[in-house]
Amino acid sequence: MRVLVVGANGFIGSAVVAALLGAEFTVRAVVRSPEKFTSRFPTAETLSADLREEAAGDAGYWNAALDGVDAVVNAAGVLQPRREADTWAVHVRAPDALFAACERLGVRRVIQISAVGVEEGDTVFARSKREGDAGLMERDLDWTVLRPAIVVGDGSYGGTSMLRAIAAFPMVTPVIGDGDTPMDVIHKDDLAQGIVRLLQTGAATKAVLEPAGPERLDLTAAVQAYRRWLGLPARAVLSVPNGAVRALARLGDVFKLDPINTTAMAQFKTRLTGDAETFAAATGITPRALSEILTARPSETQDLWHARLYLLRPLVRLSLALLWLLSGLLGLFAGSGFFVSVLSPLISSEFIATAVAIAASLADLAIAVALFIGWRLRAMAMVQLAMVIGYTAILTVLAPALWGDPFGVLLKNLPIIALILVHRVLEEER
Repeated sequence: MRVLVVGANGFIGSAVVAALLGAEFTVRAVVRSPEKFTSRFPTAETLSADLREEAAGDAGYWNAALDGVDAVVNAAGVLQPRREADTWAVHVRAPDALFAACERLGVRRVIQISAVGVEEGDTVFARSKREGDAGLMERDLDWTVLRPAIVVGDGSYGGTSMLRAIAAFPMVTPVIGDGDTPMDVIHKDDLAQGIVRLLQTGAATKAVLEPAGPERLDLTAAVQAYRRWLGLPARAVLSVPNGAVRALARLGDVFKLDPINTTAMAQFKTRLTGDAETFAAATGITPRALSEILTARPSETQDLWHARLYLLRPLVRLSLALLWLLSGLLGLFAGSGFFVSVLSPLISSEFIATAVAIAASLADLAIAVALFIGWRLRAMAMVQLAMVIGYTAILTVLAPALWGDPFGVLLKNLPIIALILVHRVLEEER
């Protein structure tokens, strides 16, 4: 059986691909970055598509993608992208074109991965997911909509990364509100195995399932379980008021501190529990409880590193943004005499020296803005490296004595370069 997997490079999608290949299915993957996906799954067929673009709503594209395909799994999703239109494109426009092509070409079996709580939420994410699900349900197809509870894995992404990060918080264990929000979890491999079984048996057609594990926890218990798994001692639980959480989420929106954003916080307030029994009955797969998941794979050093670095990631970016902001402002208000004296060995004209200094200061401010709003962060890391190395080289030529300055005027650039490299690594999520 050849299965088209849309969103195959994602946290859940990649688990689905691995499970399908393990069960000897032929996989055709639709991904945004084919090179990265192919390196992970060299035996899968790969097609390139950005579901945010107009082309992803084109009937011709999906006609070609579905050629020879027997079933479809749609695992594509976005929580809160920069543009609201992208959410509707990924959740509604592109899937609607895909499902219309399935009807047209007779590809009847379609499994849609949605999310628990979307039927209750009022975010753009929830409304678009709900509309996308409804559009599939109205079609003459053998569809199954899966709305899993919180999906965890040996690795982590998004909200599950935040769960681990909270568990690794120093000195106290912060929880939202009273920490009594009930939640179910399901391992992504258990979810993927259930999808394989649904494709093999044809079960649960025209049904909505809510995959979940058998162990219902509250937020505090889940965080404490992860803290024990990380090998960290118990700490006092700190209740963070909902008002403070909302304020933090708004800051996350402004500075693109995913997954700290208003959508994530709003979805957290919806139902986070699924229906483990119905999913198990439909698939024959009994998902593991969180306690079983954590016991089966003891944490390693990299798990603790990731949990702690996840908390430091926004701090690294914002500290660099503040550095460039102050550097740019100080440059603009330093006065032309300072720059003329520094640049005089290279530039004799006061006007040109001042213009160069102003341009450099404006470049610093532009970098600060890009970092604050989270714009093309990986590319901006390389720009920062070029700027710092360039400044260091120029000042080394013009004023080599600065290397011996007791305040470390140039020496400080070395840890700054290291911090930029760390920032570049932390922004490489996939």
